[in-house]
Amino acid sequence: MNKIYRLSALWMMCLMLLGSVSFTACLSEDDVDTNQYKGGVNLNAFGPSPVARGGVLRFLGSGLDKVTGVEIPGCDVISDIEVVTTNEIRVTVPQTAMPGFVTLKMTNGTIVTKTKLTYTEPISMDRLTPATVKPGSVLTIDGEYLNLIKEVIFADNVIVAQEDFVSQDRKQIKLTVPEEAQNGKIIISDGVEIPNWIYSENELEVVLPSVEAPLDLTGKKPGDEIVVKGKDLDLVKIVRMPNGDEVEFAYAKSEESVETITFVLPENTSDGAVVMIPASGVEVAIANIGMALPADVKAAPAEGLRAGDIITLTGVNMELVTTITFPGMEEAVEPDSKSATEVKVAMPAVAISGELLLNTASGASVPVAIATLKPEFMGFANNTVSLGSDVVIQGKNLDLVVKVVYTGGAEVEVAPTSAIELIVAMPTMGTESGVLTLIMANGESVETTALTINAPEFCYVPVLPGGDEELKGGEVLSLKVENADKLTGVKVNEKEVQYILTVKDDLLVNIPQMASKGTKVTLVSSNGSIDYFIDFIPATDVENVVMNEMRDLGSWAGEDAGGAFRLYKADLVANGFAPGAKLRFYTDRGYAYTQIKINDANWGEWTTLKFNAGECPKVLEVDVTKELYDRIMDANDGWSDTGIIIQGEGCVINRVSVWYKISLETTIWTGEAVCDNWGNQPTLLSDGATELVAAGAEVGSIIRFYVTPMTAEWKLQIVEGHWGPTWLDVSYENYDLAAHNGAVELVITQEIWDVITVLQYWGGTFLGNGDKSIITKITVE
Repeated sequence: MNKIYRLSALWMMCLMLLGSVSFTACLSEDDVDTNQYKGGVNLNAFGPSPVARGGVLRFLGSGLDKVTGVEIPGCDVISDIEVVTTNEIRVTVPQTAMPGFVTLKMTNGTIVTKTKLTYTEPISMDRLTPATVKPGSVLTIDGEYLNLIKEVIFADNVIVAQEDFVSQDRKQIKLTVPEEAQNGKIIISDGVEIPNWIYSENELEVVLPSVEAPLDLTGKKPGDEIVVKGKDLDLVKIVRMPNGDEVEFAYAKSEESVETITFVLPENTSDGAVVMIPASGVEVAIANIGMALPADVKAAPAEGLRAGDIITLTGVNMELVTTITFPGMEEAVEPDSKSATEVKVAMPAVAISGELLLNTASGASVPVAIATLKPEFMGFANNTVSLGSDVVIQGKNLDLVVKVVYTGGAEVEVAPTSAIELIVAMPTMGTESGVLTLIMANGESVETTALTINAPEFCYVPVLPGGDEELKGGEVLSLKVENADKLTGVKVNEKEVQYILTVKDDLLVNIPQMASKGTKVTLVSSNGSIDYFIDFIPATDVENVVMNEMRDLGSWAGEDAGGAFRLYKADLVANGFAPGAKLRFYTDRGYAYTQIKINDANWGEWTTLKFNAGECPKVLEVDVTKELYDRIMDANDGWSDTGIIIQGEGCVINRVSVWYKISLETTIWTGEAVCDNWGNQPTLLSDGATELVAAGAEVGSIIRFYVTPMTAEWKLQIVEGHWGPTWLDVSYENYDLAAHNGAVELVITQEIWDVITVLQYWGGTFLGNGDKSIITKITVE
């Protein structure tokens, strides 16, 4: 029989009460308050009336949890009260109950119903046959006045309506037990608005599928067929594995009435209990699994492993291995080959010594110890060297070293050409006497004995400027040096620069304007040289003066009167006058109503700046657009090199300059990456942000993606290159591409930097995703 999903009669009753006051109870006062479920203690309704003796009487209102007793005529005060909520209480009507008003007692008063409680004919449920019943079979209910019953309710609110009864008369009801029925008392109900519920005296036992004892499946493997014998297995609807997955099964019953269900263990089977579930949802255990695992595993070779070495793992149940997780790696790798007795896998470059894990589909793993080959330090060619000199390390397996770290923190990447000798450059910063740490590609390391580092004999800087000191390009760098008499020259990024050496051994170096982070400063001596890498802030803001005299514009005073003046094309261009620059006028803020008129060489007006008296700013800027540049350069008076003529009134101009910004934007990729229809999703830049690192990008750098829309309605997302977070989401609707010179910008945060610089061996730095967009260039600044 199908399970009937509907509101129980009680809930239907509550809904009807909320929409009607036809059952409203009466207080002891004359006035009736129909505001249901308000504060305080209030009775809004009670029922059913008539009610069956032995049945349940319900009271609805508010604050009813404060009721301490219910008095029904013919009975002692009832103190056994079921508090359903503060809005509902229930009591069982005694067999001695008589018709009359019902009184609710509280510690501070009483409430008396306004209508009398009456009684029905005594519906009764005397016997259930059989006491143990199988879903799908017929249950017989014997009693009195059962012809009044409209529904039978099994445990878990499984309802059988009157129209589904097999038969019904005054003394008996027969009905088919629903598949969803569970053990518990049953309820017969007359189905009125506030129905009479009569509970069976004893619980009905509903048959469940059963097995004599759960099977022990220890050592079973995926693909094994499992046969379970038991009783009433035809009731089984689901077989569920320990991980929650459901599997297909087959039910069978032999001629000898032996019942079985058969299923196959799936690939992802894990340890735990296998259960069968009938329609009622009650789980019954049929087996306990202890999955088979690889055993007696040995690795060859297990020690002295290099990247790329093939490891052969032998044992039993080796065909169960799905992936292998090496120590030092999060991502598992797949075997190169496997059989029931053997698995082969290549040693990854980043794996370290420890326990590799043989993973199975069940989620269990078997550990096997391995150890990598390590560099072996034997000695230095010289135990004492001068600062800045190369260090020669002798030993074994030195070709495994990718980086050397000095005491003091300086790090040097190396590319060994020999397994027995390693030549390491010595930085002049962060190098002190002490041990060197030899680091392998997988991060493992060994230490040398102590190396003594002496001060050099050529000119050098004993103490460089502190990291918190702000050094700027275009300024003079002051350094205190030793062995100054040996100094013969200074280079910045391999180009000779001017310097002054004072009598106090202070070295003053003229730093180029665009010197930036990691600028190489070389001190050249007669007996050697030494390099320092120093961070500078490049002077990208440039301002060049093209006129530096006072001109009082007065009341449109002419050139001869010291008012109007000219700016010449050659001077303008020589000082950076070009599209993107700004023309700056320095004033005394204006002493009267101010007008500054900007004309071309033929006195054609470009624009006039106007200000009320005293409101003219000290510095006025005019953007040099391409239109202005072309206007100035194309106008020719036929007799001079005049570019701009300035005239006006009410202010003094004492200087005119050209300001512009030098871009540090570096192009790191060009091409055509089409992002279209949300399906063409190109990878942008290499995995691990190789191009960005090479370009000197860091946290705070700006990455620009130059976009050519295919149509006016374009959309573009910049996504982390392994389908991680989306870091940019722009479109024609929310982004003015033209105002940003055709590019969308992404500022590198620490969070972004930490993600993109991790090598994951697939994907790229970014992914392009979107519609009708073509990325043509990527830059970083």
